[in-house]
Amino acid sequence: MMVDTLLLRTALRHPGPATTTVGLQVLVTATYLPQAYALAQGLFAVVAGDGDRAVTAALWIAAIVAARWLLSWAHARAAARLGEDVRLGVRDEALRGVLVPEALHDPGRRDGGLRTALVDGVDGVDAYVTRYLPALAQAFLLIPVVTVLLVVVHPPAGLAAGLAAVAALTAPLLWKRLMRRRSDEHWDTYEGLGSDLLEALRGMSTLRLLGRVDQTRARLARRSEDLHRATVRAMRTSLLDTALIDLAVQGGTLAAAGLALVASVTGSGVPPAELYLALMLVSEVFRPIRDLSGAWHAGYLGTSAVPALRRLGVGGAGAVTGTPAADDRDATPAGALVLDDVSFAYPGGPAILDGVRATFEPGAVTAVVGPSGAGKTTLLDLVLTHLSPTSGRVLLGGRPVRTSEVAVVSQRPVLFEGTVRENLRVSRPDASEADLWRACTAAGIEQEVRSLPAGLDTPIASAGASLSGGQRQRIALARAVLSDRPVLLADEPTSALDPAAAQTVTETLARLATDRIVVVVAHREESLDGVERVLELARGRLTPLLDGSHV
Repeated sequence: MMVDTLLLRTALRHPGPATTTVGLQVLVTATYLPQAYALAQGLFAVVAGDGDRAVTAALWIAAIVAARWLLSWAHARAAARLGEDVRLGVRDEALRGVLVPEALHDPGRRDGGLRTALVDGVDGVDAYVTRYLPALAQAFLLIPVVTVLLVVVHPPAGLAAGLAAVAALTAPLLWKRLMRRRSDEHWDTYEGLGSDLLEALRGMSTLRLLGRVDQTRARLARRSEDLHRATVRAMRTSLLDTALIDLAVQGGTLAAAGLALVASVTGSGVPPAELYLALMLVSEVFRPIRDLSGAWHAGYLGTSAVPALRRLGVGGAGAVTGTPAADDRDATPAGALVLDDVSFAYPGGPAILDGVRATFEPGAVTAVVGPSGAGKTTLLDLVLTHLSPTSGRVLLGGRPVRTSEVAVVSQRPVLFEGTVRENLRVSRPDASEADLWRACTAAGIEQEVRSLPAGLDTPIASAGASLSGGQRQRIALARAVLSDRPVLLADEPTSALDPAAAQTVTETLARLATDRIVVVVAHREESLDGVERVLELARGRLTPLLDGSHV
């Protein structure tokens, strides 16, 4: 058994969907009990030559199978809903841990490791919560019930099956510590390979110029071999664990069935119908264990990712409960964004910003331009509160700006593997269907989403690889719109787009600026078409190049 407290708490943060998922799974498996009774009656009727009774039993079996199909369908929908809530909640919490000054400026944190934790790790948590935990709950709920029924029908067989079931459930505890160590080793090597591969892909052109492709290939091969060895070690431990469970299950099945058959042969007075039922119930005692064993692999990646998720802040004091925090919901004050004599310098370094004064108001897009290294990213980090000014203040509506009041669209927006709906709801998990479509309309992508095969439920590949650059940008814009925050920062939002897509995104930003503050960091001239106000950041100061307002 793999019961991790962090993953258990993650499931309990969504009590409604979690209870529904577990309850439906228990009901699905419980339908095998009346089916076992109907099968026993049918077998007895066939042996006794009672055709009417055999037909009645067959009809009952057909009805039970149909009911189980309906319950399985409902269970799949409930599990999908729970999985969506879990993925959004864990990713939101992890992103909150990533987007803090200490993490953003941590040189030891690698993008590949973050990607692995936020995508593969979160998907593993989803599988653990939606498959493994319900199977575990089912085992603890149904095994005692079925064992008691078997004891009533045939006490010796019931006791044998019950003892074997206890042994099968407790056997994994003998290897819990070894399994955890193997799990941690597997994840570390998996995360390391992901980091190395992502960095190699990003720097492939540079590696070719420097003639380091062969060395990089060799390093990746070593990483891959390390992952292979860690996987084999984990599988060996898993196989030993599985062998113990199978030994208990098969031994218990043979012992219980054997006792029932011996009682029949020796003429101990067990009626044939009850004997058939006892044989059927012996199998049902171990069905939840077989289901649990099948779900083990689904939950393994989730437990492996726990240390990485903890490092990202998941499960900390500020844990996300699946709904926005109170200050996120009430983060729409009226007023201007003001940089009041803002200066910033890293410890021991020169001033990057020096007495910057500027006022940004709703109604028009403001572009900030400047050469590389001028401090544009630092300026955005100050507005986002990822950095604190060395001196001066960043104000919104006359008071210090809060992170929950600022939405960001980056030049390479992060889209997760999942559906369009899930990617939009990252910014607001409680958003309704109407809210999602309004955001898509505002971002100028409604018609494209409606034309997708499944609309909002269309799957998106990892990093948004199944979408065009323009679609990724506008989905990111829709996500920012959905957050309903008064300040929208766009960092080079058109840098990776062709001129037509760039123009569409620029027009979308202009529409959004009618009721919120929109600030764009831009390099390309075509991305400034229609921008009424352009400020240049140079030598630590902001100066107007084109001003439809005031500085």
